[in-house]
Amino acid sequence: MTQDELWEKNYRLILDFMNEQKKRPSKHHLEERQMLNWLKYQKKRLAQGKLKPDRIDKLQYLFKIANIVLRKNQYAYTYHSVDGFCGDFFNGPTFRPSQKTAANKHKTTNA
Repeated sequence: MTQDELWEKNYRLILDFMNEQKKRPSKHHLEERQMLNWLKYQKKRLAQGKLKPDRIDKLQYLFKIANIVLRKNQYAYTYHSVDGFCGDFFNGPTFRPSQKTAANKHKTTNA
């Protein structure tokens, strides 16, 4: 397999992945990490000016798609509760009054 064929194969793999999964490759999933590393390396080569002109157009198209699909993280879809704090991705952390200790209820602040 030539370098051009290998580059095209990786390009097509990432393009198909983002179209099917509607997300970018993640470093947290082993099966996606190789795609992410390839994409980061190509971005580095683009910044250094070492990419062939036909690859530059394809890579820029890939980056446009990457900006359209969301970067999904572990906090976007779950509700967490740790040590009395709870929150979600959109509203941020909040404090539950029922979790306050007796010492915190009577604490005053000096301004």
